[in-house]
Amino acid sequence: MKAFARFIVRRSVAWVVVVVVLGLSAAAALYANRVVQDDDILAFLPRSNPEVDGFYEVSERFGSMDVALVGIETDDVFQSDFLQRLQTLTKRLNETNGIEYALSITSVEDFAEDKAGGKVELDYLVREMPTNDTEREALREKVLSRDHIVGTLVSKDGRGVMLYCFATPGVQPRVTAKKVSDLVNELFPKEKKYWGGAPFISTYIYDVTQNDLKTLAPFACLAIALIVLLSFRDLLGTGLSLLSTLLGIVIPLGIMGFSGVHTNIVLGSMPVILFALGSAYGVHLLTRFYSLAQIRSGTTPLAREEAMRLAIEDVGPSILGSGLTTVFGLLSFVMMDIKPMRTFGIYTALGLTVALVLAMTFIPAVIVISPVRGRVGPTLVWVSDWMARLSVWVQRNRLAVGIATVLVVAGSTVYASRVDSRMDTAAFFDEGSPPDEAFDFMQRDFGGAQFIQIQVEGDMTDPAVLRELQLLGDRISTVEGVSSVQHVASVIAQINEAMGEKVRRIPDTADGVRQLYSLVTGKRIISQTITDDRKFAMMHVKVMPARAVEVEAILREIERITAETLPGDLAVSEIRPGAPSATSDAERRHRAEIVAAHVGALAVQFGTRVESPDKLRAALEMGPPEPAAKVIEDAIVTFMKSDAFDDPIPKTPDHPDGDATHRIAKAVAALGAPPSEEAARKAWRAKVPVAIGGVLEREPSDGDVDNISVTLEQNVPDFWTLSRAKALSDHVVAEGGLAIPEGPRGERLRTFIGHSLLDLDTSRVLLPPSESTGEKVALKPLVTGLPVLYRGLSQSVFNNQWNSLWFALVLVIGLKALLFRSLSTGLLSSIPTLLTLLVMYGGMGLIGVHLDIGTSMLASLIIGAGDDYAVQYLWSWSVPAKASLERAAAAASMENGAGIWTNAIMVAIGFFVLTLGDARPLQNVGGLTAAAMIAAALATFIICPLLARRRHYAPVPAPVEQPEEDPAIDSGTPEGRPG
Repeated sequence: MKAFARFIVRRSVAWVVVVVVLGLSAAAALYANRVVQDDDILAFLPRSNPEVDGFYEVSERFGSMDVALVGIETDDVFQSDFLQRLQTLTKRLNETNGIEYALSITSVEDFAEDKAGGKVELDYLVREMPTNDTEREALREKVLSRDHIVGTLVSKDGRGVMLYCFATPGVQPRVTAKKVSDLVNELFPKEKKYWGGAPFISTYIYDVTQNDLKTLAPFACLAIALIVLLSFRDLLGTGLSLLSTLLGIVIPLGIMGFSGVHTNIVLGSMPVILFALGSAYGVHLLTRFYSLAQIRSGTTPLAREEAMRLAIEDVGPSILGSGLTTVFGLLSFVMMDIKPMRTFGIYTALGLTVALVLAMTFIPAVIVISPVRGRVGPTLVWVSDWMARLSVWVQRNRLAVGIATVLVVAGSTVYASRVDSRMDTAAFFDEGSPPDEAFDFMQRDFGGAQFIQIQVEGDMTDPAVLRELQLLGDRISTVEGVSSVQHVASVIAQINEAMGEKVRRIPDTADGVRQLYSLVTGKRIISQTITDDRKFAMMHVKVMPARAVEVEAILREIERITAETLPGDLAVSEIRPGAPSATSDAERRHRAEIVAAHVGALAVQFGTRVESPDKLRAALEMGPPEPAAKVIEDAIVTFMKSDAFDDPIPKTPDHPDGDATHRIAKAVAALGAPPSEEAARKAWRAKVPVAIGGVLEREPSDGDVDNISVTLEQNVPDFWTLSRAKALSDHVVAEGGLAIPEGPRGERLRTFIGHSLLDLDTSRVLLPPSESTGEKVALKPLVTGLPVLYRGLSQSVFNNQWNSLWFALVLVIGLKALLFRSLSTGLLSSIPTLLTLLVMYGGMGLIGVHLDIGTSMLASLIIGAGDDYAVQYLWSWSVPAKASLERAAAAASMENGAGIWTNAIMVAIGFFVLTLGDARPLQNVGGLTAAAMIAAALATFIICPLLARRRHYAPVPAPVEQPEEDPAIDSGTPEGRPG
């Protein structure tokens, strides 16, 4: 250090240093303007995390799951003008580059049976704009009758719509948000709008953070400058120190611009951090220089060059050591698996390295070639005096202070253990902010704005597989906090209903399923729920809560249900047509479970609930009660009098039991239900023409009798099935304790319950391999979505916190062990920082602050910014052989008290200013770091005197001039008088 000090104070060397630094800084400033911002929050996701990797895999298979949500409120969404503008907006968004597709009530497809019957008609739900009140009310009734549309694309009161904009993969969220918002504001300038979804939220967080940094950073820098000025009382010296720090900011930014590195929400705080931390090095050096510059040799002041040389020799090692500890603390970010955090650590550490080098070269060079000498006398002596008294008091009361420290450690440990890692986007903005308003609107009218996705791999043409998918969706839909579930099985059931089957259920055959798929191939309505090869299905689960802790609880329950419902390999259990029925208890239970789950899901969908699930399942396992023959008789009469029955009925003489139609119906109903076994069913069919011939007084082989018999043989089994379903429907409604709504809505619920009961007779089900020896079927579920992504990020943040902490401690302690040439001293100098860390994390646990991307920076910042205080203190700890350690404590405090507290307050205020903005991440990091700096400074003057037992710690103890009587030691009071 002595050789370096003699070299750097040469005037020729000083001029070279100044010219080179200013030249490099000018070049760096040009490249710094080329740095561009990256506001993609998803860039913080670690691709090495399995959950994150799964999310991207699913996104590549099904398209982007990065959705911008726009809610629009108006008096009546069915007004023609509103719908016309919404249709135009949706069309233009679908034509916009960067938007994969947009979905609204004007672009969603709807199923209906065409007029010819037997085919499904697929058309837009809103095709024509209403031209009068009658058409508007008809359209309102049509749209609000679509249960899967209400609460998803339109509010149930018809006063709000939701627009889904799926971003093209790879497009920056800011670009997506701007394109969507510009078009929406153009077409809906007066309506109340709500902006939700990842693109809008990430853009809002980034904009607020950047705006706060742009607004508050100058005030933070001004506050730091004022503190330095008050410390030096010299405008030129203050400007020199801050100029050195400013150049330390410009140069790394220039390197970023030259290397094409983008800035992000974390790197945006780098200038403030560098200004706060980097100013310390020049402050320490100039403080020592100013004190030496006042020393006189006779009547001549010490030359500037000599004063600077002595200052570098005296405090240079401690500045170098403390600077490198800060650099190593920030380099610990390279241990994180989050790329933007690694970039932040690398370039912030680089900036501090530059600031450290400039403090040791540029500042001395300017001093040598300029007339700077400094103030007449020292400042803030009272601060050093009070710290000396505190250190001496600690030395004299080590037992009491030690006990108090142990209690602080114990209490902090308890609360620190409560700190959990959680990525909660809702915690990033305040109440009343645009994202908060959007969450409230979407929760109130649309059941929330967060989605959990479940990918299921399997043969999606197999009806049994689709029923398992339906079972999973039905079970999930009853979870508290789940507002809607969408999957391909429900879409297939709706198409089946529209095909003329009149029953909303999955077909019983693979051919039937494939036929329905063929009708909607390539349509948006199905592309988000199944791949073209029919091997992967996607279930979309909308959850109502916004807070991460509530969403995570729902996610855990969904994962439990998924693992329980789709455990992996299943086995087919199938009843062959015409084979004797041998339904096992397992099959009966599983069919009952499928139906019970669907009834429960329907109840939730219609705003009611199953009060007695166990009784419901028991009623389903018992099977349907046999309907009365009169019910079947009435059904046959209705059928024979409808247009669907076109066989002529021969005239017969009048009969007291009614006309021929009623008597035929009575005779066929009296035969009972057709059996399922082929032989018995054949016998039942043989009885039908006999019964009809008896009524018509004709032979069973008669042509008219045969035609009527064939028609009834085909349809009567369905009458029995439907009648049983109706009877069972009434039975399960009663047993399950369902409260059926009044009016058309209640009728739809009863109808859908009846449809679901038909699955009790399905011939093919999937059971665990232990309960069936049939063909094995593999179903592989994967739960994903943004909540899963955020959980993976939270786990990554937790792991990164420990990895970076241990990495920083090993580097810093190792560096200080080399600096002091003693491992024990390296450990001792780290104890104040460790105590500060524990106290700060205890405070986080006490006030409920979670560990997230922002607060995960805290440990490295504390180690980097606060660890050098103990280095400076212990470097000055030196006392003659026969003097007391109290004198060493006083001397170290007198020499470093003002400098440490100046730096601590300077950094604290620089970070505290960040709490005055609107950005929650900056508020948390700024407030905690500010408090940590004060705590670290205070801990230095308590822990070091408490534990220091040597007479010196620096490798070569500096000569210490002690006054014969030091009032701080002799009395322990500020005035030197007895207390």
